[in-house]
Amino acid sequence: MHARKALLSLAVLTALSGAAVADSSTVNTTQDGTSNSLHAEQQGATQSKVNIDQTGTRNSTGARQSATYSTLSINQDGFSNFTSAKQAGNNNTATVTQKGGGSSLPQVAELDQSGSYSTATIAQDGNNRTSASITQGGGSNNTASLYQAHNSTIVGGGITQSGSYNVGNLTQQNNNNTVTGSVTQSGNGNTGTISQQYNSNRVSAILQQDGNSNSGSIQQTSNQLSSASMLQSGNFNTASLYQTGSGMKGDFQQRGNNNYSSSTQTGTFNEETLLQSGNNNRAVVSQTGLGGALSGTTNLVAVTQTGNNMVANVSQTGGSGNSATIYQH
Repeated sequence: MHARKALLSLAVLTALSGAAVADSSTVNTTQDGTSNSLHAEQQGATQSKVNIDQTGTRNSTGARQSATYSTLSINQDGFSNFTSAKQAGNNNTATVTQKGGGSSLPQVAELDQSGSYSTATIAQDGNNRTSASITQGGGSNNTASLYQAHNSTIVGGGITQSGSYNVGNLTQQNNNNTVTGSVTQSGNGNTGTISQQYNSNRVSAILQQDGNSNSGSIQQTSNQLSSASMLQSGNFNTASLYQTGSGMKGDFQQRGNNNYSSSTQTGTFNEETLLQSGNNNRAVVSQTGLGGALSGTTNLVAVTQTGNNMVANVSQTGGSGNSATIYQH
């Protein structure tokens, strides 16, 4: 199947000229085939639009916008496709969608925004191998959402934000074999959420926040062999973890004052480690399920608190094979 390259002329001219485009300008491009490449660029535009659609295999897209109140939309239907897009400016919206991958080669999506009050979204559905990343920096009040579902093997997604009052949301569900997700935030007043549901084996999540007044939540439900790690550094942070399934592991680290952590594990052969450093911290851990005392695969809880006026509550129910250690000093 051949590419309809005549439809690309507007995007190519815009990219090569280097001149600023007018306000409210629009680029619409379509490619249908294999091994196609497309690049669109808009500079200095307000309320501009870039719409890119590619159907086929081994296609690549690059898009750049330097604008305000503008939108970028990229859709790739097929497999082994690649997208790299950047937006600079405030009040922008970018969306990347990839679906239908059936090759051993991955679908790859990279989305970068610099500015404030912007929204970034990546959705990968029904692919084989997938990789996606969203990076937001140089501003505040940004929102990032990454959604990966019904993919086959090796699913990886990551969100990185720097600034204040940012919101990051990563959702991975109904994927098979080796699912990894991460949200990294630096600044104050951030909210980070990772949701991993109904995935198969080897599911992992990392949530890292650096600053004050942050709130982080990880949910891993109906998975096997899951692990989750959360690191918060600063004051007034709240971290919550919820895991169901078998062979789960949770790891909390909070450094600062007035932090609160809550963890619930429901299933078998679970492990929880929680470390708090600072004053006025509180930790609540609950495990419900069976451990294998004879096989050595027990349910484990270890809580370490350093500072004054700290409280730790641990509950283990569901049978034998449980072990809990609390250390306060």
